[in-house]
Amino acid sequence: MVSQCLLFAGLNNLEAAEPYRSGIVISNLLNNPQPSSTAPYNPLSGPNYPFFQDSYFTDDYGNILMIVNVLGEVNKPGQIAVRENSDFPTILALAGGVKNSANLTKVIISRKAPDSNGTQAYRLNLKEYYEHGDRDGFVALKPNDTIIIPEKKGLNFDVLSRIAGLTLAGFAAF
Repeated sequence: MVSQCLLFAGLNNLEAAEPYRSGIVISNLLNNPQPSSTAPYNPLSGPNYPFFQDSYFTDDYGNILMIVNVLGEVNKPGQIAVRENSDFPTILALAGGVKNSANLTKVIISRKAPDSNGTQAYRLNLKEYYEHGDRDGFVALKPNDTIIIPEKKGLNFDVLSRIAGLTLAGFAAF
């Protein structure tokens, strides 16, 4: 099969194809893998990663980045390194998207220190964006901002299933 591939590739000389047919070259590649000249991109691996996350920093490619915290009803909560002008849909996508139990009408953006106008927390209605594409309520994010996606109040499927499970467990105990 190897010789057929080499013939297809234009190698008509069977002597040139002999090392490939015998597996010498393939076994050498498997036993002695060549180091990759390019490492996978990791924005936090650069020498400019900040010790204090309330500032901008650059990655190895010169992109200006910042750390943003995403908490609450998202699939991957935690700190995310994003570009300086990232918007909410991008950040929520990096956080794995919102859960079905997320209350998108009461999203809170909390700052470590107040803005020049004295505001330290903003309330955002992301439901308007998802339904109508309205970006008017978006706030420009700063380093170390925390986005909090609260849970919907009231009865939902998760709450009902927990109640049913506890009820069935109580009946099974008797």
